[in-house]
Amino acid sequence: MAELEFRGLRKAFAGGTVAVEDLDLLTADGEFLVLVGPSGSGKTTVLRMAAGLERASSGDVLLGGEVVNDVAPPDRDIAMVFQTYALYPHMTVYDNMAFGLKLHGLKKAEIRPRVQSAAKMLELDELLKRKPSQLSGGQRQRVAMGRAIVREPAAYLMDEPLSNLDAKLRVEMRTYLAELHQRLRTTTLYVTHDQTEAMTMGDRVAVMRDGRLQQVDIPQVLYDRPANAFVAGFIGSPAMNLVQARLTAGEGAAATIELGEVVLPLPRSLLARRPGLAHYAGRDVVVGIRPEDIEDASLVPSANGSSLPVRITLAEALGSEVIAHFPLGGVVATAAAEVPSDAPSVEAAPASGAVLTARLSPRSGARTGQPLRVVIDLERLHFFDPETDQAIR
Repeated sequence: MAELEFRGLRKAFAGGTVAVEDLDLLTADGEFLVLVGPSGSGKTTVLRMAAGLERASSGDVLLGGEVVNDVAPPDRDIAMVFQTYALYPHMTVYDNMAFGLKLHGLKKAEIRPRVQSAAKMLELDELLKRKPSQLSGGQRQRVAMGRAIVREPAAYLMDEPLSNLDAKLRVEMRTYLAELHQRLRTTTLYVTHDQTEAMTMGDRVAVMRDGRLQQVDIPQVLYDRPANAFVAGFIGSPAMNLVQARLTAGEGAAATIELGEVVLPLPRSLLARRPGLAHYAGRDVVVGIRPEDIEDASLVPSANGSSLPVRITLAEALGSEVIAHFPLGGVVATAAAEVPSDAPSVEAAPASGAVLTARLSPRSGARTGQPLRVVIDLERLHFFDPETDQAIR
């Protein structure tokens, strides 16, 4: 068994800063678990406590069911891959990969087959005599991974290993890492701030914020059923639109949602799936609208009278889609989710409404500065309590 588990884990630094608070999390044997969150969420601190580089203030770190709190880092059966390659520039690829095994006292006859096997797996077998300066960024990162693989550890810890690569190479290495894990099936805890990496690579994804675990589940569940407004806004690109609205009761089981100056009828099927909404009749709620659930009304024949007139403040034509931004009169945006650092700069929202983002079909006629009618898929709305930020089921 190579389970990696945290029980009641807490880390407080000198001065009173609490980096991790009451973390209970299990990485199952052979699982690829991704720890994701914005900067300062505590994810790297968790990784360092797993490696023994930081000592927990309280709680336990378990590997294979055994508490390893007092086990020195070299004696934990764990290998790390860091954000920086940390290769020895004067050593060849072979010597870099073999260095850790030499430190552990293995003989040359034991080291060679391990290095050659890992090099073949990583497509480095033709580069073993080269030095790091003769390699590309992706090749250097593979050498760093190879150095961890030859250890044949119980678990891998990876701290944002792809963040220093360019965008195209990062996509290639994501695929490569996922395929590599399918072959090795070694327990892996992977830390990243990039939610795209998390969603495409993880068997499960754990979302952290301010040192606390927000939700852990398979990627699709995080997307479809976020536990709170933070997870809803963090998972998905472009980010979910989170706005304040008022829920009003209608005749019978009917209800409407007031989005500023717009009143939309809620489908009965939606109300049946979310019976908790009945307790919010006549009250304010936070409504979440995924950008991909907004479309150009001219491309949705069934929209008819339910379409909304808007004016596009910015239309980004990306070939496969159009990312459009527009204000919605009288709507107030919430600040439940951190704005991604790569979010585009758009014209400031007028005082009368918040700016919403839509992911439209490339066939849309959306143009910057031009009017457009859009339709919202009301079946896919998300609702959150404005005081607790928790999802209303």
